[in-house]
Amino acid sequence: MNAVVINRGDGGNASLQVFDVATLSEVASIDFGPATDVNPTSVVITPDGSQIWVSFYQPGEVRVYPYAEVVAGSDPAPAVITGGGGFVALAADPGGEYVYAATLFNPQYQFSTVDPTAAPRTIDVPGGARGVGEGDGDRVFFTRPTSPGGVQQVDVAGDGTLSLGTYVQTGDVPWGVEYNPAQQRVISTNSGTPVSVSGYDPDDPTTLVTASLTCGPRLLDVNPSGSRAYIACLTGGIVSYDYDTGVLATTAIGDNVESVRVWGEPSGDAQRVYATSGGSDELLVFTKPTAQAAPDQTVEPGETATFTVTVTDYWQRLQWQRSDDGGTTWTDLAGETGETVSVTAALADDGALFRAVVDSDLFDPVASAVAALAVVAPPTPTPTPDPTPTPDPTPTPDPSPGPTPTPTPTTQPAGDAVPCPAQATEPCLPATGVDPASAGWLGAGLLAAAAMLLALPRVRRIVRR
Repeated sequence: MNAVVINRGDGGNASLQVFDVATLSEVASIDFGPATDVNPTSVVITPDGSQIWVSFYQPGEVRVYPYAEVVAGSDPAPAVITGGGGFVALAADPGGEYVYAATLFNPQYQFSTVDPTAAPRTIDVPGGARGVGEGDGDRVFFTRPTSPGGVQQVDVAGDGTLSLGTYVQTGDVPWGVEYNPAQQRVISTNSGTPVSVSGYDPDDPTTLVTASLTCGPRLLDVNPSGSRAYIACLTGGIVSYDYDTGVLATTAIGDNVESVRVWGEPSGDAQRVYATSGGSDELLVFTKPTAQAAPDQTVEPGETATFTVTVTDYWQRLQWQRSDDGGTTWTDLAGETGETVSVTAALADDGALFRAVVDSDLFDPVASAVAALAVVAPPTPTPTPDPTPTPDPTPTPDPSPGPTPTPTPTTQPAGDAVPCPAQATEPCLPATGVDPASAGWLGAGLLAAAAMLLALPRVRRIVRR
């Protein structure tokens, strides 16, 4: 996207300059010559983007340039249209068929964009005109500077024929005028008595509302939704008037601000505001801000949660807000106007939402993304169980040894006297011929019942909370 600016060249040469609005760098320029010889007053681009029209009070002419060639850096020869008086303002018809030109001295002009050099249609506006504003295709509006000043509607027939329509008195020495179709409102500035900005419905002039200004108003523009007007002031900068609140505010950018232009999506808020400053010889660009908030936070009770917002582009004020109903309603946090907000968390804060709202006198408020706060209690520690005791081993029984049995006596047939063996420990029975008494031993075995010790481990019950 490019911005096309005329430089009146105070103390030097007047020129047409083209800027890349993304980088604010100059991409093309056409030199008009010494400011003592030429006085450019207005510039418009046709709705289809094919032509650049520039009006001159001195010499009294309009020049038409091919847009693509200018932006490409060439210096194409323009189509030159001469008129009967000094041209002071231009406005392109929204349908792209015509460009209208205002002159301080009649007539007022309707030029064809198809053939700019074709004979134009003209009409006289009582007292001449200082400004012109595009209409809705069926009408166009000129400011009448003679006292009592106001806005003259010119009706446009289907074939382009012009006729005078309604005249609305707004104030002396009216300057700029614009029409906003979204609100069906005509807005004009008045440099005389009263110094003011006025607005009304062209179908019902009784709706006229006038607000006093403390600066020298010149040209103006309106955001696409029609909710806010922007006035270039010779003293003070840019004055904005909010039709929803009735608030007038000044954005100080220095003196000698002569023009202001607004760009935005259809029926929406302004996204950029452009202003030319004769005091600083600068093109000033204001861009609607964006606000990026920090991500969600999770903390424990007593800990501090901190949210930060990063704001880019033009803003003047910041306010943190909180919602406790899921974002249905929001409440300003008193005193929290910085780019960071901190909250000492309690369990009751769990689920709270936070956002930052930034605004300025040039744009509607912008809210950051919502950040959520989660507050969780610390987990209960799991107890460590006692170790399971090792049971004592079962003793192995050690049976007592049985008595050693007495050796069975050795018998010998009768009549044989046999001495006892030397190693005998028991007496030998003599052979008597009589059977010995039963001397068998009953070995009584000792049965030892092993008693097993059953050791039951202790069991602990753990209750987890």
